[in-house]
Amino acid sequence: MANILIVGDGAIGLLLSHFLSASHNVSVLTRKSPTNTRFYSRGKGASKKIDAHFIALNQLNKAAEFDVVLFTVKAFQVLDAFTQIKPLLPSHCSVVLSHNGMGNVDEVNSQLSTHQALYFLTTSIAGFKSNQYIVQHTGEGQSVIGACNELAFQNSAPIADIFKVIPSLKFTNNIQQLRFEKLLVNIAINPLSALSNVKNGELRAPKYNAIIFNALTEACNIAKAQGLNIPLIKALNTAYKIMELTSDNYSSMQQDVAHCRETEISAICGYISQQGKLHGIPTPYNDELFVKIQAKKKRGINYAYINS
Repeated sequence: MANILIVGDGAIGLLLSHFLSASHNVSVLTRKSPTNTRFYSRGKGASKKIDAHFIALNQLNKAAEFDVVLFTVKAFQVLDAFTQIKPLLPSHCSVVLSHNGMGNVDEVNSQLSTHQALYFLTTSIAGFKSNQYIVQHTGEGQSVIGACNELAFQNSAPIADIFKVIPSLKFTNNIQQLRFEKLLVNIAINPLSALSNVKNGELRAPKYNAIIFNALTEACNIAKAQGLNIPLIKALNTAYKIMELTSDNYSSMQQDVAHCRETEISAICGYISQQGKLHGIPTPYNDELFVKIQAKKKRGINYAYINS
């Protein structure tokens, strides 16, 4: 049984805390009231109390030493969150990042000691928070964890054993490839669902085909420039399969735009734009999606959100 700290109590943080607390001692660092009970709900089943301990930042120095620290905050929040709790991290703990998009791995790894392993967890489990304290589990999906530094590669078996309680979890020796494949799904679904205010399944309509095709073509060209082999047909098939599997769900970016929150667009389409400039590869479709999502945020447009 491991002592695990989850940083962030968004939908994914609460879903993972539900699964991990079945076999481990789990604490969740929250900016909301730590005294309120959190619940997990699946379909028409009764809500279950999440058996984790919720703590505020000022309580962290009184907590037991953690074996694993899992960051489930948004991509743009990772470095700030890591900086805040870095002085309180045990010298031999493992650090796990989990967010949409790219970035942060090199920055965090450069600040770890030689005794701290770094991993990345990517997941397609779907869920949303119906209020601040209830997470709705709305779709199954595979989760993959992989090593991001040498110590992590040497200790793949222990971390895989700790996380095996997460449904459909596997360990990979090439997490960069898996992260980029997940990025392609994010590019196909997140910005368009937010801009059109539609559920994921509606993106299968013919009117979206061209922009999805072109945005993924650009991203696959970037993957090739990075030495990754991701055929466009595979990227398209995967994206449309996820649209089908999560057809009744709103994407996380749609929810962020609808609630006037910061999005992860910089780590998704913004990442492709940045890499395009670096490699001399045109990325006009990703550039446009990036600009349009940023414009939505600046205008403060708010949609009427309907729970799925």
